[in-house]
Amino acid sequence: MDKSIFEGLDLKYELLCEAAIYVAPESPGLIGATPWGNRVVAYISEGEFEGPRMKGRVMPGGGDWLVLDPDRPNASKPDVRAVWETHDGAKLYLAYSGRIIQPPDPATADPSEYYFRVAPTFETSDSRYAWLNDVQAIGVGRLLGNGVAYRMYHIT
Repeated sequence: MDKSIFEGLDLKYELLCEAAIYVAPESPGLIGATPWGNRVVAYISEGEFEGPRMKGRVMPGGGDWLVLDPDRPNASKPDVRAVWETHDGAKLYLAYSGRIIQPPDPATADPSEYYFRVAPTFETSDSRYAWLNDVQAIGVGRLLGNGVAYRMYHIT
């Protein structure tokens, strides 16, 4: 293979934001076995995000339509949609999926002991944040007792 075709394709990234997202206690929870796996629904109650170019709150009402792999109970696929509101009033729609491979007891595990990656994309009509419409982000996640925390990177 001609390796020169890959020149200039090195991955570059910069911190986009850190986010903490919390689950509403009244979420439906486990739906049960479906043709795609064991479905779990968790609604977002609140959260916050902050980065070099944006900060604000995670609005309630979004959620995660997570699928647990029936053959690998430690493996799951998040399917999240949410609305974030910046400190200056812009609304950002965000959607992402990813992969989680967790240890038997994630509550006591160090994040280095499991794999939790997501690939967020953003949409907004606010001209101050229009640059987000062209961003592909990658997030590294951590499970919290009542939610998740992410460090998200803009892949440049």
